[in-house]
Amino acid sequence: MFSLRVFLPAGLTLVMLTVLLMLGNWQVERLAWKRDLLQRIELRTQDRDGPAKRTLTRASDIAKLEKREDEYRKVNLRGRFVSQVGLWFTQIENKPDGLSRPDAVGYHVLSPFYLTDGSAIMVDQGFVPLTQVEGLRANKTEEQSLAVILRWPDARGRFDNADRPEANLFYVRDTDALGKHWGLALPAPIGEVAAAGQGWPRGGQTRMVVANNHLQYAVTWFGLAIVLVIISGLWHIRFYKSGGRFSPNQNDASQNHENGNS
Repeated sequence: MFSLRVFLPAGLTLVMLTVLLMLGNWQVERLAWKRDLLQRIELRTQDRDGPAKRTLTRASDIAKLEKREDEYRKVNLRGRFVSQVGLWFTQIENKPDGLSRPDAVGYHVLSPFYLTDGSAIMVDQGFVPLTQVEGLRANKTEEQSLAVILRWPDARGRFDNADRPEANLFYVRDTDALGKHWGLALPAPIGEVAAAGQGWPRGGQTRMVVANNHLQYAVTWFGLAIVLVIISGLWHIRFYKSGGRFSPNQNDASQNHENGNS
């Protein structure tokens, strides 16, 4: 009985300690991965306002792109817009700074951009306030070179509204949904217009914010592991000092014995 009362808490402590250390080590690995990702994004965007070094003109150029290597990279697209557009109801942080309150709610204008070989890629032309949607200019349809920042589609969240294609309104930048709406086969990458420009829609709305809380999580898990070791150590020290007779009800039993003798 003495051995069971010693080894059972020790075994449970060892199991919980192993789990906490594994979680802490996993967060350390994620921290290294996230720092590498942020460093690569920073390198890709250092020359954000300068000329793009790559020009994409055909479907085979788009097919070579990979999210890990090319997201946030600035490139040129060679081709033209047509009249098709969709409106993406944007999150509050993804809008130009300095807008008045009535203009702070709005959409991003999404359009297919046809490359020189006739294939298409979705382009986010930028933000337009709700109050300015009706006055949007038609897309210029002549061939042009368009500087964009490459992004990848957003995952649909549990609380995202259902798209309303009949109203040309979308709540997630989903190339599959937009492609189906436009009758096109769109690849995954999205081009966000790099230059802010004047008027609406206003480009230059790419946000370079990537959350990195892995250090906090690692400290939390390792901290819990230290607390577990301290509590377990104190329990075992107290147990051995009591000669193996320690139990949670020991003090109550002693008190009852004294009351019986008085």
